[in-house]
Amino acid sequence: MPAFSCQTTTPIADHFFHSEEPGPLGITQLSVELQPVSKLERSLRRASRSQGSRVCLYPNVQGELPLRRSLSEHFGASGFHFQASDLVITNGCLDAVRTALEVTTKPGDAVAVSSPCYSGLLQLLEGMGRTVVEIPSTMDGLDLRQMELQMQKGGVRAGLFSSSHMNPTGISLCVEQKQQLAGLANKYRIPIIEDDVYHELDHRGAPPLPAYHWDTGGYLLWCGSISKTLSAGYRLGWCLPGRYLNDYSQQRQLESLGVNSPLQLSLADFISSGQYAKHLATLRPLLREQVDQYLNFLTDHLIPKVRISMPTGGLVLWLQVPGLNEDEFAILLKRQLLDIRTGVCFSTLNYYKDCLRINCGFPLRDNNGEYSQAKKQLEQLVELINRSVAA
Repeated sequence: MPAFSCQTTTPIADHFFHSEEPGPLGITQLSVELQPVSKLERSLRRASRSQGSRVCLYPNVQGELPLRRSLSEHFGASGFHFQASDLVITNGCLDAVRTALEVTTKPGDAVAVSSPCYSGLLQLLEGMGRTVVEIPSTMDGLDLRQMELQMQKGGVRAGLFSSSHMNPTGISLCVEQKQQLAGLANKYRIPIIEDDVYHELDHRGAPPLPAYHWDTGGYLLWCGSISKTLSAGYRLGWCLPGRYLNDYSQQRQLESLGVNSPLQLSLADFISSGQYAKHLATLRPLLREQVDQYLNFLTDHLIPKVRISMPTGGLVLWLQVPGLNEDEFAILLKRQLLDIRTGVCFSTLNYYKDCLRINCGFPLRDNNGEYSQAKKQLEQLVELINRSVAA
């Protein structure tokens, strides 16, 4: 594969091959069974009662102070410290990333991403008119030598990377690579946007520190949300914009006039009451066991030459199936109504045609102990892969 690539020639959306209805193996999300719905509802009721007539006012554009304080204390408990005054609340992580791109780049600018890269980020960059430069990644992390070469020659105006439990591969940068990434941003004064939406889904326990932790000059913009850990429907995320805080806040003022106040205060209640920390402490071992179950099933039933990632966190598995005919396989997925993201979704240049991404956020058995829809679709997928490669 080439060391780096350039602008998208085929719209990324054209590479999505999935059924009309999202399936458990497609979109990266947790099953409702693994989320504390009733406790969230109680927090929302408490927040609504406490807000009173303030519900009629516009929200604070930077975000409600109780939520920013709660998030500061929450992340500080795991060693990641920042001030509430440095944080901006957004409508989810992708919204946080979009604003970060708007304040650090302009249409036509080149943005470096990991290769493969989450398809939603590629679509976002395409829609914003930014040029994509792909930086190779392996199970050992990013090729930071190639990243520095791009910085040296002025080939990129910004970087957009995940550093922990990347989607779609599940890999994480080691501490040394996170330090190097922050060092490169400061050395060349080029902003790096860190999409850290899977930060708190480490299977081993406490979340790792983000690259932002080692930023000394404010050139990293750290983005996250609760969409993967707690509630996608709340549409709540955040950004630590570093030296770009004023520009970032002004852009939020122009775009949205703030984020839904009752939901912000509901999340603040949920965090400050200790429920969020308890939820994560329960979720992480369950998720690790669940991912192991997916791994074991795939390892036992797929032909031996299929390679499967071994993530230390997050929700996805990345499969490489040597000899797979992606075009024919996509047709089979459509016929079977299987919602699966094929590898070409995650590159601008038709790479990864023999790869697949699988979401592991749904249990393989339901509450009654019966095989779930996820298990049945996983069995269908394995049969299709084995049949396609053997043909």
